[in-house]
Amino acid sequence: MAEQTRRDRARETSSRTYTMALRASAAAVVLVMFAGLAYLVSIDQLDGGALLLYAGVLLGYIMNAIWSRQ
Repeated sequence: MAEQTRRDRARETSSRTYTMALRASAAAVVLVMFAGLAYLVSIDQLDGGALLLYAGVLLGYIMNAIWSRQ
């Protein structure tokens, strides 16, 4: 029985690790895209509206995720 408990804990730990790695990768991609848009806006290749729209979408997604947990 103790062996089964160890396996369950190992599975749970690996699942959490995978989930956190996936979220960290997604956050890194979003951050790089945001920085890229900010750079393009700073050198006048894009209008600031694109960056503002992207920031609004990110803020809305974060707020929705927070409120759905409550």
